[in-house]
Amino acid sequence: MEPDEVTSALASCRVNILAGDGSQVLRIIRHISTLAVEERRQIRLDKIIYTSEPLTRVQRAYIADVLGPVKVCSILGSSEAGPWALGCPHLTGDQPQAPGAADFVFDTRTMLVEILDPSTLDDADNVIGAGTPVPDGEPGIVVQTSLQRLKNPLVRYVSGDIGSLHPLPDSAAASATIPPGDREHLRVLRLRGRDRRFSFKWYGAYFQFDNMADFMHAEEWRILHWQVVLGNLESSPQLTLEVRLLLSPDAPRARLTQAVETFFFVLPENRHLFQIKFVENLTEFERSSTGGKVMSFLDKAL
Repeated sequence: MEPDEVTSALASCRVNILAGDGSQVLRIIRHISTLAVEERRQIRLDKIIYTSEPLTRVQRAYIADVLGPVKVCSILGSSEAGPWALGCPHLTGDQPQAPGAADFVFDTRTMLVEILDPSTLDDADNVIGAGTPVPDGEPGIVVQTSLQRLKNPLVRYVSGDIGSLHPLPDSAAASATIPPGDREHLRVLRLRGRDRRFSFKWYGAYFQFDNMADFMHAEEWRILHWQVVLGNLESSPQLTLEVRLLLSPDAPRARLTQAVETFFFVLPENRHLFQIKFVENLTEFERSSTGGKVMSFLDKAL
């Protein structure tokens, strides 16, 4: 559905909860911000439930500016682990955190979470075998072992996320929302985003640097230099993705354009956030201030 169709349904059906991927939610909120005052008054959302990577403080503030005091919750999960943790700021509180971090509550009876030093990944055998977890509160690589999955078991799975473990806050432990018998089994994972050494996220999908480099370096595309730039759509929290390409004269531009859009999952609903720019020389790339090298990936988002 297009944003105008969604907002029309929110108003006509008197919907009070909006659920979806974080990027989709932001797209709808941005459209609501462009509506006339009378149209906005007909939309009365009081809760948002989203998935994918945690919303940043800037994104949460933007939602609050547009919708007012709306409750924002989230579900943490993956194709490998399934849904396994809940983001409930009204339980965990708005504690001082690193930029982009968010707290998730999980049950230790269903998921064992270990936080390993990032250097552990230099030795793959160490991750599976004898990697020693870091102390509580110290950030590192999130490693998961499912205690309930019998088919396709998940054992010491390196998620690629950066996070730290913390006890359940006293305020949450005393909450009537959590049954007394469950409180001792609940812990908090403070998720700080993906390990940027390996991937980045755009419009709800993660892209591994290695996979992206393999695609760009394929001989059939005749790409001389390339650069991927994350940014923001005007002053909104919506992320844009720009792919800059310097090609050989015999490069198959039309076929390459289609392949690039397929690789980055460009769809009608996110096409306005995506751009391919064919450059003519290296001056059109952003380069490092030290060695003057073309940076393959640049994150300019808020």
